[in-house]
Amino acid sequence: MSSRPALEPWRSSSSRLIGFYALFFVAWGALFTGVLYWQISHYLGSVAERTLMQRAHYYAKVDDANLMTELAASEAYSTPNIDAYGLFDAQGRHLAGDLLKLRASLADDGQVHYLEKGLSVAQASEEPRSSYALLVHRDDGRMLVLARDGGSVSAVGGIIQQALAWGLSLTLIPGLIGWRLLRRRPLKRVQGLQRSTESVVSGNLADRLPLSPRHDELDMLASAVNTMLDHIEQLMLEVKGVCDGIAHDLRTPLTRLRARLHQLDQMPLVPDQRATLDQALAESESIMVRFQGLLRVAELEDTRRRSAFEPCSPVDLLQQAHEFYEPLALERQQTLTLDLPGPLPALMGDAALLFEALVNLLDNAIKFTPPGGAVVLRGRADAGQLTLEVIDNGPGIAPADRSQVSRRLYRGASTDAQPGHGLGLSLVAAIVRLHGYTLHIDSAGEHGGARVSIHCPC
Repeated sequence: MSSRPALEPWRSSSSRLIGFYALFFVAWGALFTGVLYWQISHYLGSVAERTLMQRAHYYAKVDDANLMTELAASEAYSTPNIDAYGLFDAQGRHLAGDLLKLRASLADDGQVHYLEKGLSVAQASEEPRSSYALLVHRDDGRMLVLARDGGSVSAVGGIIQQALAWGLSLTLIPGLIGWRLLRRRPLKRVQGLQRSTESVVSGNLADRLPLSPRHDELDMLASAVNTMLDHIEQLMLEVKGVCDGIAHDLRTPLTRLRARLHQLDQMPLVPDQRATLDQALAESESIMVRFQGLLRVAELEDTRRRSAFEPCSPVDLLQQAHEFYEPLALERQQTLTLDLPGPLPALMGDAALLFEALVNLLDNAIKFTPPGGAVVLRGRADAGQLTLEVIDNGPGIAPADRSQVSRRLYRGASTDAQPGHGLGLSLVAAIVRLHGYTLHIDSAGEHGGARVSIHCPC
């Protein structure tokens, strides 16, 4: 089964880099806008203060009798809806000007003040806007209020915000489009590297990671991994060659030794000699079986056999294995059941090897299940996966041994009383690895027993 984790779009390095850049740009743009708005508002405020103070100094030089005439004349030079004034008597009643009402919050200190809600003007349909205002006391007791609209600061702020929004859109939208386009090629390359890595992990040591003509950092990493794989393959071939040579070299003298022992078996011997010879023959047969099993595992670990894989029917394999071992189960007074709850999809593999894996599992299950016990051979398909199971109600496999029983020549403490060489599950594990399947061993249930499952992706 594939060990490839699902890659979410925002987990790639390019996505994170672009996301970080976008956040940095937004934060920097907000800071820049804030500083720019503060500087412009400060400048416009200072201009408004200087203008109001100049007007106040000018009207201070006008005598009280001519003040009304001078104020009326000044309206011709004032900017409409920007500059305004109001003249009030000592009791605060309106006498002249656009400002209709005297604000109690306006400080009487001869300084310019900024008012958030502004002053009431003659245009009643308009909402009061922020303004800068100055209150001046005349010698005759009247009060003159000079004001300048402060809405221009807000207008400038709105323009700056719009400029920021357009800048963000012009940066982020092409950035997202570029992210979508630019991430596809690196992602495809990473997926190709991942597929090659999975092939190497599954046993294809001849495979190498693909390289591109760009010679970028991914190619540097892939080239380093390929060099490492070259050395590993060479070392493994040397070790395998030495081990295979030792096995073949030992098989020949062992075969001759067994032949000599069989020749001795034809000679007249006393009972003690006969017993010793029988033990020697049994030991030589056991050694030969172990060597043949080890050579068989080494043969199965040669992944070049995958080239002969073809579609095969798991139903036929299960039925053949059931028919092959049913007489042995009946002989041991056991029940061997074939459970096929529904149709099963075809498998791509070597039918002979898969049959060998099933009969090895059945042989172990029948061997360790006591007389009167039950063994179930089951095939089921769900969630895009085919599972072949052998279940028994024997003593089971201890949790501490489940990760070790597929090793060559390994025998658990509970199996010492049973004949065997510890190669059955090793052969099964080698066949499963060759096909890219997974082998799982656990308990058959609360009543004990073992459940050995081969999970085959469809």
